[in-house]
Amino acid sequence: MSSLEQAQADATEALEGLRWERVYDFCERLYGHLLQEIGHEDSYGHYSVEVSRGDMQTYVALELQRLFLEEDLAYEFMEGTVRRRGRRHTVELVAKSQVVLGDARLLSARKHFDKAIQFFRHPSRPDHENAVKEAVCAVEAAGKALFPSAKASTLGDLAKWLGSTDDVTVPKAICQTLTGVYAFRSGGDGVGHGGANGGKATPELTEYMLAVCASQIIYLVDLANTTEVDIPF
Repeated sequence: MSSLEQAQADATEALEGLRWERVYDFCERLYGHLLQEIGHEDSYGHYSVEVSRGDMQTYVALELQRLFLEEDLAYEFMEGTVRRRGRRHTVELVAKSQVVLGDARLLSARKHFDKAIQFFRHPSRPDHENAVKEAVCAVEAAGKALFPSAKASTLGDLAKWLGSTDDVTVPKAICQTLTGVYAFRSGGDGVGHGGANGGKATPELTEYMLAVCASQIIYLVDLANTTEVDIPF
């Protein structure tokens, strides 16, 4: 085995034995301390740089970020550091909502919510307006799929039905939370309609909306499950 192959084998063995948080530490150390420029010295003793340390760091940073995105991790690699994408509470709610969105009936809702997460987590150009829009669309799509008897065309219609039907019991105050996110989806600045004046989708507000919409999806799934009748055998 060549020295390069041995080094690759040793690195693989070492990384596989690390806990996740230590792997993140390794990524930062790799970027900040281990990378060196590549160059050579000619026969006259003149040294030439082939790849600068800065170019090496740029390459490694892009590759690490690509891996983080491909693995759909709740972290990103930016400016030499590993950072959580959103607060722990939001990450946990998003993860739980993605579990319940595995229901085959919720394919459309899952696509909308995946888009919302991608817009929010984009490493260089996060799109908060579209993140909000897609998150609320996910709630709407989930509700329409789970409660077809509502015959709702919008999330607003669904909220009204939930507040008046005898099929399920939903407090009117909870229905108002559905109405609230739908109203921001329609009236937020640049979210649903151009020139709207319902408030700007700031990073903080967008993360709040993601967390709320994730909670609403989980609640709607749990609510629908309470209406299912067990088949006797």
